[in-house]
Amino acid sequence: MIKIFIPVYNEEEFIEQNLRYMIPKFSKLLTNDYKIYVVNDGSTDRTGDILDSINIDNVIHLKCNGPSVRENLAKMFVKQGKKGDLIFFMDADLSTDMSSLPQLITEMKKGFDIVIGSRYQKGAKLNRTPYRFIVSKIFNTFLYLYFGSLVRDHECGFKLFKYEVIRDLVKDMGWNLQRRAFWDSEMLIRSQQKGYRIKEVPVIWVEGPKSYISIKKEKSMVRYILTLKFRLVKERKINRKKQKSLSINSN
Repeated sequence: MIKIFIPVYNEEEFIEQNLRYMIPKFSKLLTNDYKIYVVNDGSTDRTGDILDSINIDNVIHLKCNGPSVRENLAKMFVKQGKKGDLIFFMDADLSTDMSSLPQLITEMKKGFDIVIGSRYQKGAKLNRTPYRFIVSKIFNTFLYLYFGSLVRDHECGFKLFKYEVIRDLVKDMGWNLQRRAFWDSEMLIRSQQKGYRIKEVPVIWVEGPKSYISIKKEKSMVRYILTLKFRLVKERKINRKKQKSLSINSN
């Protein structure tokens, strides 16, 4: 079963139109059984009313109220998923062309634990303003230099996980409101450190109105990122001690 999660917040202008576009697309692209969860994180416009009024089979409206869309989304992954499921999430604005989804699933079947859409892999097609492109490239380069992450595109909202893998990562990450939009990136950084296999698949991507992270508005996130490196080192030391202790006790 593929569990599809679509996070939304104040999307009244296009949510119904986009959902009605997505449903036949999913049915055409997927051979697996699937279920769609629209995770509405405290929208203050008519998004919730629209979702309640839509009568579409296989679509479930999940209502959350909290200061962090991504944190609540992670909780829904664990709560709604089960062993053997594939967990997929994508942005509601359809920035990423859905045609790449079958390739994500194909790569997953080859043994990868995580397969993600990438705007910077060979074969990708990208429509983005130069300024936002440069900011994104600087961000990804920083993650390579600071954390040693080999992922080329951390931010693309088009990702597929094995349920057991994402459950493990969510447990490690815990809840932290300062993380904000860094949620996706931290998950991929932790995945590499834990030895999970990641595959990037080229996508067709068109910039949407909400596809930009303002560092100026995300000051708490910047502090969180800079200190995360040291927390990860501390966590690894603690885990090594636990493993060593378990090894001694088992002998």
